[in-house]
Amino acid sequence: MTTKIFEDKPGSYALLNGDEAVARGATQAGIKVAAAYPGTPSTEILEALAEGAKDLDIYAEWSINEIVAAEVAIGASMTGVRAITSMKHVGLNVAADAIMTAAYTGIEGGLVIVVCDDPALHSSQNEQDTRYFAVHAKLPLLDAGNPQEALDMAHKAYEISEKLRLPIILRLTTRVAHGKARVKLGEFQRLERKPEFDKDSTKWVMVPANAIRQHRVLESKLSEAKKESENSQFNLVEDNASDIGIIGSGVGYYYARSVLDTSEFSWLKLGFVYPFPSELIKTFASKVKKLIVIEELRPYIEENIAGLKIDFMGKNELGLEEIGEFTPDKIRTALAKLHLTTKPENLQQPPNLPPRPPVLCPGCTHRAFYYALNRIHQSVHCENDKCVGCSICEYACSFEKEGIFNPLKSRIRTARINATNLAFTCRACIDAPCVKACPQEALTQSKQTGLIKVDEAKCIGCDWCIEACPHGALNLHPTTHKPLICDLCNGKPKCVSLCPESALSLRGKTDDKIVAGDIGCYTLGFLPPLKAMQTCLCMGGGISQAAGMIHAGVKDKVFAVIGDSTLFHGGMPGLLNIVYNKANVCVIVMDNSIVAMTGHQPTPGSGKTAMGQNAKTINIESIAQAVGIEKVITVDPYDLETSIQALREAISYEGPSVIIAKRSCPLLIQRGPPREIKKSCNGCKVCTETFGCPAINQTGSKAEIDTALCRGCGVCEEVCPFDAIGRKK
Repeated sequence: MTTKIFEDKPGSYALLNGDEAVARGATQAGIKVAAAYPGTPSTEILEALAEGAKDLDIYAEWSINEIVAAEVAIGASMTGVRAITSMKHVGLNVAADAIMTAAYTGIEGGLVIVVCDDPALHSSQNEQDTRYFAVHAKLPLLDAGNPQEALDMAHKAYEISEKLRLPIILRLTTRVAHGKARVKLGEFQRLERKPEFDKDSTKWVMVPANAIRQHRVLESKLSEAKKESENSQFNLVEDNASDIGIIGSGVGYYYARSVLDTSEFSWLKLGFVYPFPSELIKTFASKVKKLIVIEELRPYIEENIAGLKIDFMGKNELGLEEIGEFTPDKIRTALAKLHLTTKPENLQQPPNLPPRPPVLCPGCTHRAFYYALNRIHQSVHCENDKCVGCSICEYACSFEKEGIFNPLKSRIRTARINATNLAFTCRACIDAPCVKACPQEALTQSKQTGLIKVDEAKCIGCDWCIEACPHGALNLHPTTHKPLICDLCNGKPKCVSLCPESALSLRGKTDDKIVAGDIGCYTLGFLPPLKAMQTCLCMGGGISQAAGMIHAGVKDKVFAVIGDSTLFHGGMPGLLNIVYNKANVCVIVMDNSIVAMTGHQPTPGSGKTAMGQNAKTINIESIAQAVGIEKVITVDPYDLETSIQALREAISYEGPSVIIAKRSCPLLIQRGPPREIKKSCNGCKVCTETFGCPAINQTGSKAEIDTALCRGCGVCEEVCPFDAIGRKK
């Protein structure tokens, strides 16, 4: 056995987190099939099962998404073997269709659905309370408050499931899932079950006639489930003959016990929370004069107690929110309001450190492609604190374009405003006002580059464009009286290269396009300095959101960013939809061939299964073409110029298109030679203020590379406009 989680030593102890404890409990119960999709904080359940699968004769898989995982587990259960499926709370939403109907069909072999809620949104886009889903789905729910309970509940749930012939939901929260504790191990059940399927379609085929009958069967099962909850070993009563009784569930219950003298109160720990054990509550409440309820997130217990017409004190009286997670200090502060304990003294304040927001890793392929995305449209940027007003940029421009040193014929202008020097030129505005203002339609704006072109044959020199420019960047030629507009010198502006103070640089734009996003490492692209993404709704949602924007009337190309695993998970229907409904959307697939954010689990594109077996490598380009995408381009995101060209092609293309930015996650490949800043660095800040690699910092007037962080990808060499970055010697 490769892991101590599954050692066959009943009665011994192991240090396990809640996820590992669930895996142990499920294997003790003799499961045969396990299916899941990675999602923090539930990921480690399937990881642990996959690690021990071969020795334990278990089949474990990373399914394509949560509903597929649920369906795999349900299918296995239909044959009489025990199965488990696990997911985070938002994954439960994806699996809901299958799980809601599985309550009607019931099960043959025991089936446990493990759901990990995430109070305080440590790694999620919302907070949910799965206890309410259990009520909605009419499925019994066990609520674990520590790793030992997680193990015991995972084991016992199979007995309950098969007794009721219903799937059982086992709920953990982040602190339980990831918190470690000393856990007592139990015996492995040796089940010899031959998988057999009962072909009675009236039980499994949920057409209305069958479903209405099964609904009545479900209600009778819930009546039996309520009897189970009233007498469950997981609903623990500690009667200390006190006038004050405390009811709690989850980790909040144990926080309360940690801050109070437990002997001075009576306690009821609810572990089997749905169906709600109302008779147990009534009996407990009758023995105390004051009842206090402590539960994270929504007031599930409170609402049920209120329905019993029992007085209690809950979130309102304790000053506890439905938002975020509990801590011992929060519970102590709340109970201090009732004079049951003292307020926390000398709360340990976090050290006064600078903020450390999440960030894309050094060498991340996503950063490189986002940088290319921002460089579709560029303009000359001036660092005002560097500009000395020398006007050399004007002379350089006029000579390059007109063959004469005459600032009046320059496309860039300098000025002094309030003792500040600055240089400014055309910024290639979105929906450029100068273009709209031209009465002769002599100005046009390139979709590909955003640059403004002047048709001198049409231009009459009316200077309306000059008046319309919000930046004062345009000027009329002194001789031809045609507007002078920067064309970036084919991407290598002379003004930038000849500025003696390095005050000028060529920079991309972050606000010139709509980019609908998705969930994964690449979501961090919304943060500065990239600021390359504007939405994040749900897995696969970005593609359909982008389509909705197009159908709402947005005229320009809309981009949708999605990862390879997320495309397999929930993006393929959206991809098919933009083909069928003719949405002018460019889908960018960030393909690093791994589920990077949750710990590098394999995907259908990785060629490996959860159990380490070789598998067919699914080609995303083939999928895109198969659903009808005619414009499919695959690029290496480290190749910035090729990526930019692909993006510009997509902008010009009318109809749905796909760009696949394919390169392995840098954490999975050998580190390349580190880069260093050359002496020629002029401190232009492009590498730090527009590219934003965490390995590069601005120290004084120059950049500096931390070689311990540098992955050696070399993209910064392409980014630097002055060739001031190279391999470390």
